[in-house]
Amino acid sequence: MSAVVVVLGDDSRVHECLAALAAEAREAEVVVVENAATGDGPSLPIEPAKRIRRPENPGYAASAAEAIEATTRAYVLTLNPDATLHRGSLARAVAVLDAHDDVGAVAFRLLRPDGQTLDSAGIQLGPIRRARDRGMGEPADGAFTSREDVDAACMACALFRRTALEAARDGAGEILDRRFFAYKEDVDLGWRLRHAGFRVAYVPDAVATHERGWKEGGRRAIPLELRILSLRNRWWTILKNESALSLLLRMALYVLVEVMLVLRLLVTEPGVLRAYPRIALGIPGSLRRRMSRSR
Repeated sequence: MSAVVVVLGDDSRVHECLAALAAEAREAEVVVVENAATGDGPSLPIEPAKRIRRPENPGYAASAAEAIEATTRAYVLTLNPDATLHRGSLARAVAVLDAHDDVGAVAFRLLRPDGQTLDSAGIQLGPIRRARDRGMGEPADGAFTSREDVDAACMACALFRRTALEAARDGAGEILDRRFFAYKEDVDLGWRLRHAGFRVAYVPDAVATHERGWKEGGRRAIPLELRILSLRNRWWTILKNESALSLLLRMALYVLVEVMLVLRLLVTEPGVLRAYPRIALGIPGSLRRRMSRSR
């Protein structure tokens, strides 16, 4: 099994993340990418097969894609530095991929550090294709306890089948769309995995703790640029993956909801409106990435 970890800055949380990984899979092939890093960096509790440290930050999507391309094993685990595997959880996720050839990804049950609050029980797309982490911020006790298919796996901690990732490459040949920089790259990937004929399985007994850099109700704490990217990437994801018929049938609803969103943003977050020119500029590339797909 391979594991990829993308770190922003000198984040000390990566030590606990990698120590937990080492306890679960000592022989894992680990690739660590450290963006916006300085110097040689501290020692790590696990020896990476490849360690990339650079002063610039090309974004999560590009860095995770680079790391995945550098791995060689049949299964690939993605981990954020603020995610910590619970004992035995990785083996349970692996067992699901071993037992079900049509499962392309396993979505872990992610808990907040208090252990009582859910962070993600897989990602679900709503009628207007807004993605949400199921159960985010809700009490964990008794919630989302059954195995079921979801639309995508939160890449803070998810396990992927390499052959599924290869089958799900987009029209530009990318596993992750490097244009995205950050946000929604996991939604885009999950959609493409399902296009390629694979399921994304939520496995409730595969558990990890995830601190998450932002939480519900805290939009103003998210840098403006990231809020812009989130809106832009949502539309690029729709344009890449929604079928032509579904786009046509949903268009009236899309337009109505988007007009309401624009009106709200004008009052509450006018800076986020900068996303719309970027959405427009990315339309040709997004359409090429869907139209080039031969599957």
